[in-house]
Amino acid sequence: MKFSIKEYLLIAKLLLIQSVMGQSLQGYIYDLNSRESLPGAVIYIPDLKTGTITNQEGKYYLSKLPKGKFLVQVKMLGYASVSVLIDLNYISTQDFFLQMTAIEKKEVIVTGSPFTTDPKISSVPVTPVEKMKIITSPGDNLSTALSQIPGVAAISTGSGIAKPVIRGLSFNRVLVINNGVRQEGQQWGDEHGLEIDKFSVDRIEILKGPSSLLYGSDALGGVINVLEPIPAPDGSVRGEVISQYSSNNRNASGSVMAEGSHSGFIWRTRHSLKNAISYKTPAERVYNSGFREYYSDAMIGMHKSWGFSHLHFSRWKSKAGIPEGERDTVSSRLLNHEGLPATESELLSRDIFTPFQDIKHRKLSSVSNFILGKNQLRVNAGIQENIREEYESEESEAELGMNLRTATADVRLHFPERNSISTAIGISGMIQENKNSGEELLIPDYDLQDAGVYFNIKKSYSKTSINAGLRYDTRTMESAAHVEDSAAIFLKQTFNFGNFSAAAGLSYSLSEKLSMRLNLSRGYRAPNISELTANGIHEGLYRFETGNPTLKAETSVQADIGFSYDSEHISIAADLFANRINNFIYARNEGNEVIIIDGEELPRFQYVQGTVEMKGFEFTLDFHPHEDIHFENTLSFVDGRNTDIGMSLPYIPPLTIVNELRYDIHTDKKKKISDPYVKLGVHSRLKQKKIDQFETITPGAAVINLSAGANIKLSNQEMNMFISVNNLLDKAYYDHLSRLKAAGIMEQGINITAGISLPFGIKNPK
Repeated sequence: MKFSIKEYLLIAKLLLIQSVMGQSLQGYIYDLNSRESLPGAVIYIPDLKTGTITNQEGKYYLSKLPKGKFLVQVKMLGYASVSVLIDLNYISTQDFFLQMTAIEKKEVIVTGSPFTTDPKISSVPVTPVEKMKIITSPGDNLSTALSQIPGVAAISTGSGIAKPVIRGLSFNRVLVINNGVRQEGQQWGDEHGLEIDKFSVDRIEILKGPSSLLYGSDALGGVINVLEPIPAPDGSVRGEVISQYSSNNRNASGSVMAEGSHSGFIWRTRHSLKNAISYKTPAERVYNSGFREYYSDAMIGMHKSWGFSHLHFSRWKSKAGIPEGERDTVSSRLLNHEGLPATESELLSRDIFTPFQDIKHRKLSSVSNFILGKNQLRVNAGIQENIREEYESEESEAELGMNLRTATADVRLHFPERNSISTAIGISGMIQENKNSGEELLIPDYDLQDAGVYFNIKKSYSKTSINAGLRYDTRTMESAAHVEDSAAIFLKQTFNFGNFSAAAGLSYSLSEKLSMRLNLSRGYRAPNISELTANGIHEGLYRFETGNPTLKAETSVQADIGFSYDSEHISIAADLFANRINNFIYARNEGNEVIIIDGEELPRFQYVQGTVEMKGFEFTLDFHPHEDIHFENTLSFVDGRNTDIGMSLPYIPPLTIVNELRYDIHTDKKKKISDPYVKLGVHSRLKQKKIDQFETITPGAAVINLSAGANIKLSNQEMNMFISVNNLLDKAYYDHLSRLKAAGIMEQGINITAGISLPFGIKNPK
């Protein structure tokens, strides 16, 4: 059979139209029992970062989808989430039936595996955290908000600066991924917080345990994966306004977001502000603990049948006071920057006094998934700049200045599933450059090159899933020499590290309600620049630190076992772990050695290595005797010990118990006030007497929190309002992980926070 040129052109045109149009998926979402349609249900495909919501008839429609098999998730408040693997090559219509439940079900896991996976068949412990839990939780920053999660804590410097701790590990042992790209901001410092706006977070997944297989060095303790919001449905323009005020430190904060989608083109922008004065303990107001933050971001992207690509830009600027804790010898009042007792006007001022830190963080990144036939090519890349300046006395010139520039890339190729076997290979790389400015130097100028290659495989059965992977990383650091007054402060040195990471896991569904998982992983972490080269005063810990250029890379072997049980009224989860870290790096004062600087004696700490054993567990029990009553309880414990010297590790959280009793009133969503709730919680920390050389014992304490909220409808405007009272009884207590504890400064007293969230729609989808 012969074709004319016109016929060939017609065939080519039809093929082009088909490729542009792509696949579609549509259907209805129903209540399993009543068979009524459910408007407002969310349908989401994580691998494609696309989704929509059902209309008033409970119908959904997704277009411009690529061919292939994808995990589709359906969720709605008050119902158990459903995850179904759908082959878009053959299926274009799919209805879903959701079952009402009082138990909050976990979401689809993205972080815990290179393959998008349902929680029931994941071998690694991952905790999802929803947006509203982050926004309404106590804490002025993201790290503190996450400290309510079992197994997670925060090292804090007042109310404005905090960094996350996962199972007793922090600093460069916990990696933060923000919208697909690792966050780089001098994580080695204990007073270096996260430059992430908590209002911009849609959902977080916390991976507990060594994650070097996916992310390389710096993920030895775990990963905090910050996920971007689901794009707006096609044909819509919408947004939200968030406003909050806290009484204790008079923190006035707000955020405005707008987003839209049209024919595969999406966009989003957000602007946030925070401004707080010095916070108040039950005993005093803590001078110079106020802070200011400004954050803005913008995103544009395309969603077509070939996949998706998002381009992000974000900008962060903060100024935070650093309390020194020096007191008047007569009155015991905290001293101001001039060495005098702080006045009432200074304590209530929104000015930031010296010492303070001024942080700027800018990032440009892209996240893409290209559908190449039956393969998927995922490419995440970014460039970012972190400028840190610290002022001790004069605001005109910074005593410390560091400019860190980072470029990262991760490329992962997913092959099509064959015989229930999924495979993926990937490469990743990072280039860093740090330049110093200011009068003081904590670390030298340096350059860093990092590269890794990895392979993952997963075999799925009806009730069992087995996964394994292998990775190799190499890292090179070159530090520059620095001479002052003919004395060498830093030497020119080159450091090379390389090591393997591996993991193997098994998950098994014993029944529809009961499942278990096992995971064995080997992690790796290269020493950071401070551990290798430090040569100066650590102001925060009041000691002189000396680096060790002979340090080796840390390696760890961790075993995890977990169980979960979900029924109509009870949910139980238990995770146990044991971790052995070889060549663990820590600072130690040998023989009470001191060094004299400007006539002042300081203890000299040098970085050394040893063998560490860590073990612990997280236990969760949620009891829901009635659909309106939620009694949620968590218990977390971790013990870390240096077996070489027989001493506990620093910054280990005490045994922590969180109990929450919540009462929901389910009402018709068409009423002016719907879904009101009231919640009473008790956050208990037991006495921590397992301490390191420079720590002191911390007494136990129980803090009571109370909150309430509801959805309110005025005319056609919907809004969510909440009010919370944290530390209801104004309890005086210390946090073991607070850097201000050594100065006798306690945690925040009673704090009343009121917040409102107003979603708006300028244009609704058809």
